[in-house]
Amino acid sequence: MGDTVNAELILVYIIGTFGMIVLSGAIFVFFITYQKRLLKKELEINVIKARQQEEILKNTILSQEKERKRIAQDLHDEVGAMLSVIKLNISLFERKAETPKTKEFALETKSYLDEVILQVRRISRALMPPSLEKLGLAVAVEELADWVNKSGVIKVEYWKSGEPVRLGNKKELAIFRVFQELLNNAIKHSNASQISIKMHYGLSLFAISISDNGKGFEPGKMVKTGLGLKNLESRTQILKGQMKLNSAPGKGTTAILCLNIQPDDDE
Repeated sequence: MGDTVNAELILVYIIGTFGMIVLSGAIFVFFITYQKRLLKKELEINVIKARQQEEILKNTILSQEKERKRIAQDLHDEVGAMLSVIKLNISLFERKAETPKTKEFALETKSYLDEVILQVRRISRALMPPSLEKLGLAVAVEELADWVNKSGVIKVEYWKSGEPVRLGNKKELAIFRVFQELLNNAIKHSNASQISIKMHYGLSLFAISISDNGKGFEPGKMVKTGLGLKNLESRTQILKGQMKLNSAPGKGTTAILCLNIQPDDDE
């Protein structure tokens, strides 16, 4: 009798232990599955958020470009036309001047006006270079480099390798804005006497670099203070490209933008 009771107790104990193990295993599997589902949901939400942020960023940049184009057209069509009319009137006044002093004043005014017209053209081209849409990125970059050289502010050297291909208007505009920002930074902040621009078109890779012989900086510190780097990061992100920034105090700065390309891809 006693042996039977003990056997039953042992059996109950074994069944209970086994049941607890099965239950613990089921709870563990449920927990792991639940965690995986939560992680999957979180990843999906992060992807959606990233897409939304990218879309917001694209729309913001698109709005900026539309506004720049409008201002550039207004400067060229309205302000430029008005300045040209004023110049004609001054030329007429110069021809009819009765005294040498009056004529000298008219000539001096025309000289100032020519400088203003030149500045308006530069601003208009910087906002939306006509050559970018018509002739492509390579021509627009070379043209901007020539404008900087003509200004006498700093010496710019430009090299191009590979056969230029059109990358689509939107992509070329985005690349040009990154290049423009890097060039402006070099001119304004580097105290350099020379800037080197190199552009390379490969079969599936495009790269552009800007190097200066200026004072350089510590990239870690400069990220915190700005220098337009956030804007550059945003545009590079939209291009799905990579940017490398190499600099050190007293050793100048080199910025390189690389991205995979599909000719005539307007995405």
